[in-house]
Amino acid sequence: MITLIPRERVKKIDLYVNQDRKTMTAIQQETGCTYILNGGLYDMAKFQAINHLTVDGKVLSANGNPYGYGIKGTTMTFSYGNNVKAPDFLGAYPVLVRDGKATGAAAPVGLEGYRPRSAVGITKDGDVVLLCEQANRSLDGIAQELVEMGCETAINLDGGGSAQCIFDGEALKASRIVHNYLLIWCDDAPDKPTDDEKEECDMLNVLLIAGHGAGDPGAVSNGIQEADETRAIVSNLDTQLAGICNVDIYPTECNAYKDLKAGTVAVKWSDYDYVLEVHFNASKASEPDSKTKGVECYVTTSEGGISVEEAICKNIASLGLTNRGVKRKNYDVIQAARSAGVSSALLEVCFLDDPDDMRVYSANKTAVATAIAAGIVSGFGIQAQPPAPEPTQPWYQEAMDWAKEYGLMDGTRPLDNVTRAELATALWRFYNLIKEG
Repeated sequence: MITLIPRERVKKIDLYVNQDRKTMTAIQQETGCTYILNGGLYDMAKFQAINHLTVDGKVLSANGNPYGYGIKGTTMTFSYGNNVKAPDFLGAYPVLVRDGKATGAAAPVGLEGYRPRSAVGITKDGDVVLLCEQANRSLDGIAQELVEMGCETAINLDGGGSAQCIFDGEALKASRIVHNYLLIWCDDAPDKPTDDEKEECDMLNVLLIAGHGAGDPGAVSNGIQEADETRAIVSNLDTQLAGICNVDIYPTECNAYKDLKAGTVAVKWSDYDYVLEVHFNASKASEPDSKTKGVECYVTTSEGGISVEEAICKNIASLGLTNRGVKRKNYDVIQAARSAGVSSALLEVCFLDDPDDMRVYSANKTAVATAIAAGIVSGFGIQAQPPAPEPTQPWYQEAMDWAKEYGLMDGTRPLDNVTRAELATALWRFYNLIKEG
């Protein structure tokens, strides 16, 4: 997960030393913090910090990379060896982003390759970006993602089995008890809209844009074209929002991006309260591995809040896709809408060239539209609620139930890799089942 916390929402930032070896959930409940993320590296045997860590003015460790964040009140300041003399200081291991660019820093011993990761960064406006991934990621990969979120600086924290977080109620839990945590408290005000705005948005004016088209198929994989799928979703979403919002669809025979470049955009941005551009992601075609790449949303760097987009991603992810979170990037169409004063977002539903993503999407096309509609409705505080998406039965569930019924396996860990011993045992049980008639 990755999230951006606007500077104006932050009430307090602090470091927590877990002397009593409590769980992350217990610490969050004890302190009432809005966000909690595992902190810096520590010696698991001695339960002591092993990179730079200062808490309440006491230096607990001054080893390793001297760069990190000095923490005071509501601000985090990138510095060398806490030369800003902040009461709290959290060291980097290593620095991932500096001056708005990925550093390309070599991975320290033990942090090479792909593994779960945690990181924190600060944008030029002082917004805080938190990242926690329990999927295997490289340092270069998360550094680039932090740059895309607008980070001017960012540091890597402890990872592997320590990677854990609670981001405004959404948790990634781990069994490991870690030594220190980064805690952030936020005000209770919604990101968008204000209460007065909510009263006025019972019939929100929404523009839906299907990405690509007009001769541009977008991503193509296994005979499926992005332009076709975006139009199918937009049409379904229009039905889902009927009677709840005033919905217009950008002419589906057109390509909004091409029209923008040609100066022939077919709509007036200021006629709308919200613009949503729908796309599908693509990276490198992959084989099925029972792991989804997932859903993500982009807003512009000037967008005030991301509650709508967070709700959309969370709802779609509930259908079985990885939640890649909300990111900031000034894509042309949504930037044009934002420049006209209109909230806007670009949604990447899932990866068109990932078989596991498309298996989930294909089985849940209507539910995906419902998930988007529910995110818009809840995020804007509209009273009428479309039905929440209901996750369908996983594609493998019927086979797992059968295998459990006949004693071939216990039904747990459905997506884990199978060892040779487990495979041989399952086949042996199946052989005996047939032999016994």
